[in-house]
Amino acid sequence: MALTQKEIKQRYFNKVYTEAPLIECACGCGKKIKSKDKYGRDVKFINGHNGRKYDNPTQYKREWNYKNREGRREYRDNYQRKRKGDLIRLLGGKCENCGLEYNEKNGCLFQFHHKNPTEKEIGLNLNKMGMAWSKIIKESKKCKLVCANCHFLIHGSKY
Repeated sequence: MALTQKEIKQRYFNKVYTEAPLIECACGCGKKIKSKDKYGRDVKFINGHNGRKYDNPTQYKREWNYKNREGRREYRDNYQRKRKGDLIRLLGGKCENCGLEYNEKNGCLFQFHHKNPTEKEIGLNLNKMGMAWSKIIKESKKCKLVCANCHFLIHGSKY
């Protein structure tokens, strides 16, 4: 009985695989693997180790973050400004005391004043705009939108 072409290839690959010497994984993990796979191809890494560059898997992310810190900071700042603008528009877009209107460029003038400071869970400032939107909305319902001058007058009236 004659063997098919597929069976002949399979026998050859099995022979190559069984006779292949053991080598150390090239990623540096120290594990031993056969130098050929079941199809007779050269192997240097354990499956999944060929992308490993560092012993610590978080090292790559730390290096990327360090190299791209300016871009990340710029993205975060723009994101937080956009979220603050969205929240200002949601709360009416103007100061509740003097009527100063928000015009996309004067977002830094607006602050969120808690009507009852005892209910305050978080302060709503630009740094907090990266939090979950649902938490920001929940906290903003306890606040009124005022400009910085009016906010200073509200708090300064105590002195």
